[in-house]
Amino acid sequence: MAQTPTLTGQDIAEAQGAVTRLLERSLAGTGATRHDYVILRVLTTRGPFRSPKELHEFLAGQQQLGLTTEDVADVLAGMEQRGLAAGTGRDDAGPAEATPEGAALLARLTQLVVPATRQLFGGFDPDDLATAHRVLTQVIERADQIN
Repeated sequence: MAQTPTLTGQDIAEAQGAVTRLLERSLAGTGATRHDYVILRVLTTRGPFRSPKELHEFLAGQQQLGLTTEDVADVLAGMEQRGLAAGTGRDDAGPAEATPEGAALLARLTQLVVPATRQLFGGFDPDDLATAHRVLTQVIERADQIN
């Protein structure tokens, strides 16, 4: 009889769902959505994007966000209207980037998220967290290779 795998996609999906709920609770009452938070993080940590089209494709390809290409365009347009991002229209010349207001909002939101993040990861051995990071990075790479 085959043994049940130690780690499965279901385990990863359930963990991702639990972390998403925690993020949404941390952001409750701010007027910001998890998409705002994640996209601002992408724009500030991976950006600016020389090509807005690349940003749209990257975000639409992030299955955990659950955004279609149309959804991405709508969310980014809304962020531009609120002054949080600039140059993000798919056909804009670029660069697509967070504005100073967007970076400031991300800093405020991050301060709200940090306590829950510390509580979530605080009790784990740093070596275990490093191992989990390596394994999850390899899972992403392998899944991309299979596609």
